[in-house]
Amino acid sequence: MTEKEFFAAYREAVDAKTSALAKEDEKQLARSRELSAVLNGNFARFDLAVAGIAGEAGEVADLWKKVKYHGIDFDETVKNEMIKELGDVMWYITQASVALDIPLEEIINRNLLKLQQRHAQGFSADYMKNRKEPA
Repeated sequence: MTEKEFFAAYREAVDAKTSALAKEDEKQLARSRELSAVLNGNFARFDLAVAGIAGEAGEVADLWKKVKYHGIDFDETVKNEMIKELGDVMWYITQASVALDIPLEEIINRNLLKLQQRHAQGFSADYMKNRKEPA
């Protein structure tokens, strides 16, 4: 198999495993309308929040990568930049909380409850290795 044939076969395999919702605009638009109804008209805000959280988390990770692997000093300038990027993450998390009509406090409390249930005795590497649920 040539390289060109390999990539053509891979592309075909990817296309075959991709849902119609991800390939067909009309189906995606209909699904977006359904989700908008469930989100009381906040689909656009939640969509923005999800994309923004991913993008800004990437900014945080990229800055940390530069400190950790590229030798950039973790000085006050970098720390302040990190704080700005984390603020951007918070902005989008707040957008998500508005779209879901749920206070930030409830998001935090639910996270604490999940962690208490998962790690009642504190963090356990054994638990993490043997857990059945997704992270």
